[in-house]
Parts: sequence; structure tokens; C-alpha cells
Amino acid sequence: MTSPAATTPKAGPAAGSDAVVEPSPFQNPRFTVFAAGNAINNIGEAMYATALPLLAYRLTGSLTIMTLLAAAVPVGMLIAPSLGWVADRWGPRALVVPGLLLQAAAALIMNLILHAGTPTPASLFVCALLVAIGAAAYRTGWMTGVPGMFPDCPVRARGTLNSLFFAATLIGPVIFSLCLPFMGYEGLLWLNLATFFAPIAVWAMGVHPPRVRQGGAGAGHNWKLSQGWKAIVADRRILDMLIVQVVLAVTCGAGFQALVIYSLGHTWHLSDRSASTVITVMNACMLAGNLLVAQRKRIRPWIALTLGMTACSLALLLLAVPWWPLFVTAIALGALGQGAVLSTVVMMRVKYLPGPVLGRASGLMWLITGGAALLSPALTPVLTEAVGAQGTFLVLGLGACSALVYLRHGRKEWVRPSVPTATEPNA
Repeated sequence: MTSPAATTPKAGPAAGSDAVVEPSPFQNPRFTVFAAGNAINNIGEAMYATALPLLAYRLTGSLTIMTLLAAAVPVGMLIAPSLGWVADRWGPRALVVPGLLLQAAAALIMNLILHAGTPTPASLFVCALLVAIGAAAYRTGWMTGVPGMFPDCPVRARGTLNSLFFAATLIGPVIFSLCLPFMGYEGLLWLNLATFFAPIAVWAMGVHPPRVRQGGAGAGHNWKLSQGWKAIVADRRILDMLIVQVVLAVTCGAGFQALVIYSLGHTWHLSDRSASTVITVMNACMLAGNLLVAQRKRIRPWIALTLGMTACSLALLLLAVPWWPLFVTAIALGALGQGAVLSTVVMMRVKYLPGPVLGRASGLMWLITGGAALLSPALTPVLTEAVGAQGTFLVLGLGACSALVYLRHGRKEWVRPSVPTATEPNA
């Protein structure tokens, strides 16, 4: 499945300009329907991500089991390049419904095991891993299908869907907190199962990627996974975004978030409820940063990346200053910048990557950034042990500044971008 918007080499709307100008995707009723189904599914997954580790701890009392279940998501992402290959080879349709059905089947089995009262760590992990694989397949399908479904506004459509995902991460835990006293953990997991069928209903309404014509869009293509990597390195802008996202994953990833929570309790002596409020504000600022980029009529990606990384770098450096008002301000500023960077990255993949290799290139980028994200929780404790929390914030801030130096060095490639060399013939 490709479209002219997805396969034409992307060099910006005008010579010497790298701005993106597209109409709002909400002008298309099909997008509104698709976004609603996607949002319901994301809210269910956010509830699931909150409920499952807590239920595991309640059943086993083991932090190890909680960590094991949480590891199912990154382990599932290891197959992202393979899923991207499937999307390029047979089209996004080959992943969307099968992924949703795998999610639903695995969640159903998990719920039945829990209802029977005989859960084991192994059975819960297998079910959680299958849910994660199904989720990865579904996400890969709709992400690579966006240009074909919404050819008039593929970049803004992708950014808006990403904003809705961030909103779901806020709404899901709130629904969990409100419904837990009435529904219990098992009831919430059954509710999550029901949300998997919202995107299936959208599909049944006819809102889905177009079918790949036999002998058409995919004819004659080279289907090697290496073609995805060639597409990444062929365009300096794509490579820049990948490097920036890797730096962001290392400096502002899970380790950084854990250090913030640690500082709120250990350094500033906040109660659990107060610390939770600060984290909620941080997530809300990340959503705001995402929206500031995704909902602009004219998007200038190099400027958005630079401003976002500047905010992240400055925030990390300010967190090293032992003054409470500045600490809170820095948390909000960093989250705002992080949301802006992540929104820019996911939108520009749709703009700059050639349509025939979008799945494979995106899958490889997810794998690389996911690996970088695993460095964050490994690096941060070592730094904290060596130089303390404030010293760690300082080191991470200097690391984030390296992305700004790199972006500045490659500015000319963004102002006068060369047309990417297609690694495969365009359909």
C-alpha cells in the first residue's frame, strides 16, 4: 500500500524550505472515526499497564515478578523490524486486525487464568508477551498505513495520533483509580479486553488502509531488511532525528524518570500523593509539548527539534540546582521539550522516509531507540552512586547538549535538503 504522498521524494514544500504545511486531519471525518477507535484502544492499554503490575504484586508480593511483566513490552519491540518488513511486503492490512486479535486472545486467556485463581509467573509473562507482540503488530500496521489512509495530511495525522496516545497515558491511570474500587483488578482487565474491539469496529466501518493491488505497489521491490537502513542513512535529516532520539532516550529515559521520583522523596521529602501530582504535571506538559508541534499549520522540524532539545538540556542542568521552585519549573520545561521532540520525530518519519521502506526503516529506528532506552536505567544508578543525584542531572544535561551541537553542525542539510536516494523503485 502506497500513495503518491507516501512515495514521492520529500524535499519540502518549496525549494530551500523544510517546512510542512498540511490541513488539519480533523477536517476528514474518516480520521475522526479512526482516531476515536485508536484512542479507546490506547486508553485500555494505559489501564492495563497500570493494573497488571499492581495485580502481580498483590498476588505474589514480588518486585521481580512486577519487573518481569513490565519487561514484556520492550521484549515485544525486538521484533519491530520484522513487523516493518511484513508491512512493506504485504501492506499494513496484514498486521492491524491480526495484531488486535492476538491481543484480544492473549488478554482473554490471561483473564481466564486469573479468574480460575491459578496464575503462575510463567503463564502471566507468556500472556503479557503475546499482548505486547499483538500491540506492536497493530501499531506498526496503522503507523505505516497513515499515508495511504490520509494522503492529504499524513504528517499532521501521524502527529495528532501521537498526541492522542500521550493523552491516553494520562486518562488511563485516572480511569483505573476511579474504577478500581467498583470493578477490582480483574474487572478492569476485562474492560481492557473490550477496548481491543473498538479499532476492529472502525475497520468494519471501512476506515482502514487501502488494499495492496496484486502486481501493483509492491511489484519489483527489493524486500531486504537492509533497504530500511539504507533509507535511514541516505537522508541526513532522518539520521539526525535518529541520533537526537537516541540521545533523548539515554538522558531523559526511564532512569531519569526514576531519579526524579527518587529526588522528590529523598531530597524534597514529598509525600507519595504530592510526588504523584508532580509526575502528572510532568506528563501533562509532555502532552502540551506534543500538541504545540502536531497542531501547528506550518511545522519547521529543525527548529522544533532544536528548541525541544534546548528545553531538555536546560531543564537537566537546572535540576542540579538545589532550589525547589526551580526544580519544579525544570521538570515542566523538560517534559515540554521532550514532548516537542518526540512529536517532531514521529511526524517527520512519515514525511522523509520513502513509502516503500517506511515499515522496515521505522522498525529499525524503534529497535535502536528502544535499545538506547534500556541504557537509561542502567546508566543513571551508576552515575548517582558516583556523583550523587545533582551531579547526575548535570552529566545528563551535558549529554543532552551534545545533540544541540550535532544539530547545529548539520543545519545546512535541513535548509537545502538533498532529495533522498530511493533504495527501491517507487510505485
